[in-house]
Amino acid sequence: MRAVAGGLARRLLRRPRVVYRAQGQPAAVALTFDDGPAEWTAGIARALEAHGCRGTFFCLGEAVSRRPEVVAALADAGHELGNHLWTHADPESQSTEAIRAEIDRTAEAIRGACGTSPVLVRPPFCGAPRRVARSAGRGRAGLVVLRSVDPADWSSDSGPEIAERVLSAVGPGDIVCMHDGIAPGNSGTESRSQTLEAVEQLVPALLERGLRPVTVSQLLR
Repeated sequence: MRAVAGGLARRLLRRPRVVYRAQGQPAAVALTFDDGPAEWTAGIARALEAHGCRGTFFCLGEAVSRRPEVVAALADAGHELGNHLWTHADPESQSTEAIRAEIDRTAEAIRGACGTSPVLVRPPFCGAPRRVARSAGRGRAGLVVLRSVDPADWSSDSGPEIAERVLSAVGPGDIVCMHDGIAPGNSGTESRSQTLEAVEQLVPALLERGLRPVTVSQLLR
């Protein structure tokens, strides 16, 4: 019985845990961005860097294959890279094997672009996180990262509106989910310039509140 229990513990330790936000009340938040890299990614990164802050970019594998130089620039600037799978298919409709293949393919593309593999995974639509965690076991990832604040920036054409949605909901330890790219089959706006505008307003506003934007790994540390 003890051997069985020990084996179960080891399997559970190998499976990434699912997180929505940081525990406690750290004086920080994580601004995260999905579906890139895209034409707006560099501007969003600069808006963070202008205040000495960094973000976490959950990269879509297909987009990495088109803009590897943007991924390399993010890594060089100290931003964190995460795995957003390859096709942006909803994991709720995928098998464990299909999810695992998308995680591996995207990790390989990111590693090819910047030399390191991501340790964070965010499933498209934040779907099926437990199945994604099972799929990401055996060294594929350390954490499955969801969100605690979702301003639905992909559906808004107003930067100030997006910023206000975040500021009205955010608090210490929150993980904010926004988008620097446009996923296949996009049903929202045709640009992410409004997200860039929102970030330019958000970063100084958060700092004024005493909430420093940091990477997810820094926030959870």
